[in-house]
Amino acid sequence: MVRKKGSSYFQLPGGKVGPEESREQTLIRELKEELRYDVTSMEISFIGSHSTQAVNEVNTVVVGYIYLIKLAERHAFDPYQELEEVLWISRADWQSYQWAHLASEFVLPKWLSGDFDR
Repeated sequence: MVRKKGSSYFQLPGGKVGPEESREQTLIRELKEELRYDVTSMEISFIGSHSTQAVNEVNTVVVGYIYLIKLAERHAFDPYQELEEVLWISRADWQSYQWAHLASEFVLPKWLSGDFDR
């Protein structure tokens, strides 16, 4: 999970789809920009989409397209660009963090139910 500078909410890394860009291309670009991590050769699985209120933009609805990328091992990420913090959240400590709406409404229930473990 990532936290942007000036925000107290943790959210998934990612961003807006650029012109002439597919959602998968956006994901690859955003992970390179925000985390300096290249997932080009990795398996990327579409999980679903969800619309909700943005936490960092007043009167803005965000539509998130959520993907799963399984890493062979845990990687230590450093924040870049607009990010203040990057961290791994576990089932033991997830309640210690303030989650953005998209993550809390869509990703968290799936993760806690074990959907991503399969």
